[in-house]
Amino acid sequence: MKARFLAARLLGYLWATPTTLASVLGFLLPMWALQQLRPRCWRAGAWEWSVVEGSRFWRAYSLRGWSATTLGWCIFFSPLADRAENVAVHERRHVAQNLVLGPLFLPLYAALWLVFGYRQHPLEVDARRVEANSSAVAHE
Repeated sequence: MKARFLAARLLGYLWATPTTLASVLGFLLPMWALQQLRPRCWRAGAWEWSVVEGSRFWRAYSLRGWSATTLGWCIFFSPLADRAENVAVHERRHVAQNLVLGPLFLPLYAALWLVFGYRQHPLEVDARRVEANSSAVAHE
């Protein structure tokens, strides 16, 4: 059973690699070169990045209330949400969605956003549900 789980997980990471690679090359590394983001660590199945506090991107991103974004199997966190467990759980759910949907994730996410908006977006509703369940378990 464990071998099947690991094989499925590996296939998920391979399936999500095109989205992740495009995100790393097209956004994360350029933002790192501009000193707006920095890679942090691999934790709980995701490559974590941090928005550089005080950077131009930090002002545009964090001060609007955004706390984290998932791109493939990478997550970048605002310093305002850094290490907030509920945010990490929510974003890791998006990583799991990426592992299932692979290169279909971004176009599907965009299409659903146009139809439902952010609050009613099915992938966001799912991530908030997992986040809420995690919080409820943590408080028991």
